[in-house]
Amino acid sequence: MTAVSNPVEIDALDSDARARVEAIGIDILGLGKKDTETTFKLGALLEEASELIGDEKVCDGWLISHLGITARHGRNLRAVHRNLTPYKAKCVKLGVTPTNLYKIAHAEAESIQTVLQLYESGKRPLGQDVDAIVKRKADAEAIDLPIEDRPGLNGLARYGAQEQRVRIARLKELLHHILLHIVEAYEPKLRGRAVIKSHLREKIRLESEEARKLLRSMIGFFRRPDDWAAAIGHLHLENPENAGGWVKLIHTLDQLQYIENVLSKKLPDFLNDTAIQQLKWALGLEDKFIADLFKKAAEKNAPDATKKSGKKAPVKSRPEKTELPVEGDPSPTGQQAEKSKFQRPDFLKKAAEKAV
Repeated sequence: MTAVSNPVEIDALDSDARARVEAIGIDILGLGKKDTETTFKLGALLEEASELIGDEKVCDGWLISHLGITARHGRNLRAVHRNLTPYKAKCVKLGVTPTNLYKIAHAEAESIQTVLQLYESGKRPLGQDVDAIVKRKADAEAIDLPIEDRPGLNGLARYGAQEQRVRIARLKELLHHILLHIVEAYEPKLRGRAVIKSHLREKIRLESEEARKLLRSMIGFFRRPDDWAAAIGHLHLENPENAGGWVKLIHTLDQLQYIENVLSKKLPDFLNDTAIQQLKWALGLEDKFIADLFKKAAEKNAPDATKKSGKKAPVKSRPEKTELPVEGDPSPTGQQAEKSKFQRPDFLKKAAEKAV
């Protein structure tokens, strides 16, 4: 990477200042390994460039576009120069890492001395050790506090993250359960049989309800309806208003919870095209995994048909029948009266092709 001549961000500078800023850019790009001493040099050069440019936003733009340095990283480097120059010789001698330099550059003198004393004693403190010193959390009592008792919003953030992990683990367990039973219920359709709605309902309704409420509580938000915006007692957990995949899954879980309300005629397509696909997406599964689930479901549902040579027993051909018209629908005629052949789901086709 080379410095760009006449950069737009510094056009307003006079010729001498612009030439010096460009020279600083070249010097920075020419620095080698980013060790302790180089970090101090970088900080000094960036501080000089900042003073010449005079505008913080312009300086940040110049750092990003011409040096590939983020504004935050630039501020850390300048803080090293501003606040640690009195300690430079000792930091270089002790080999304080650049990461730890950035941490103590914003610290009080007492914390800086404590970190340097650790280096002098022969220890190589990690970033978390320096954080504990700088933020004054090194005392044993603070470290030993259970996560639910740690003070401050940072403590709450850690507690919340822990609880979120527990909820995600439970959600994963529920979604796996639902997917497994949907595949078992749908698999007979591949052999020309019907999907039994009542059997599926009893196996997934409670899990679908729990998964839906759990997911909704994780990504939903509380608000008062417009008609009750000023009334206490009307704060409700709402579904997110975006159309992302997780929101779609909430709606699908709602349908699975009340699977009896899905029309029998539409149930197979709903399970195959919507429910299985969304659960596969949510769990991050591949087509092969879904195909394996169908294979196991076939062995469970029709063990006799899969024993011979490890293959499915062929489905006996049946005479074509004309579907009976649904009440209220026009009677099918001609080609519409023919029963269409069932097509294997795309993910089963893909898995079969990969196995060849």
